[in-house]
Amino acid sequence: MKNIFVRFIATACILASSVLTQAAERELIPRPLPPDTLLSLQPRCDFIINRFWDRCNFEQAFLHPQELNSAFGEWIGIMPFASADTVHSSIDRLIARFAKSGPNTLKIAELAENWLYSDTAQFHSEEIYLPFAKAAASHKKISKAEKARFAQQAKVIETSGLGMTLPPLPFVRPDGTKGTLAEANSGSVLIFINDPDCSDCNLARIRLSADINANQLIREGGLTIVSIYPGDPSDEEWKNAAASYPDNWIVCAMPDADLYFDLRETPLFIFLNKAHKVLAKNMPIDHFLNAFRIANSAQTTQRNE
Repeated sequence: MKNIFVRFIATACILASSVLTQAAERELIPRPLPPDTLLSLQPRCDFIINRFWDRCNFEQAFLHPQELNSAFGEWIGIMPFASADTVHSSIDRLIARFAKSGPNTLKIAELAENWLYSDTAQFHSEEIYLPFAKAAASHKKISKAEKARFAQQAKVIETSGLGMTLPPLPFVRPDGTKGTLAEANSGSVLIFINDPDCSDCNLARIRLSADINANQLIREGGLTIVSIYPGDPSDEEWKNAAASYPDNWIVCAMPDADLYFDLRETPLFIFLNKAHKVLAKNMPIDHFLNAFRIANSAQTTQRNE
């Protein structure tokens, strides 16, 4: 009986401690409470996002990084349910609060990186992360080494992020001749970044090259597949492997691909429209094979009508 009572007291203390911790966190960063007159989800989320940091004492908040990190994640987690204009304006206002402080701008950018761009990001969004990266990259009071990291991330997002238009980046073919991505001028383009040393890349290449729908779309001028090796074009292993790639693909090497693409995971697929605007990325090959099936079926139906 005594042991049960002791366990009960211990449990009660843990629960009380948890409640007190949450209360202290709320007091440190008071969350806004939407009025009862706002009944719909988006207006309520807009209200919270817009006013989330209004009563935050950042001087104290920076001294409690765990609580600040938790609150930042809570703020980010509400964003998908708010309007885009509200999200972007609230981000701009938060960044502006630290415009004169390099260390604080860096801390906020690192929080954003953790929640939105890192390998362990819970809410991966290049669009939301970009203004934080640009703020850190351009701040005069942040070290060159730290700025370089954020500048590189911002450049990648601005080059190949969702909604961006991919420029006519230069490449080298296996025979040594040069070209640019402007050569991919069909109705749509699938950028396939891969390495012959990557087993997942090789499997994806086999599936993509054998796909009936993709090949039909290529024959009809509706699709171009561009296979990019992010390495040295003189690499003999790649050139030997490239000899077996489909003749109806653009096969090339781009040694500075890491300047324009996020290569943390391969294979990497990026889907572009005719104007080379990025419509989809960071999705498994099954997503694109299914899209090709639907597109080919629609074209077949249109031809038969």
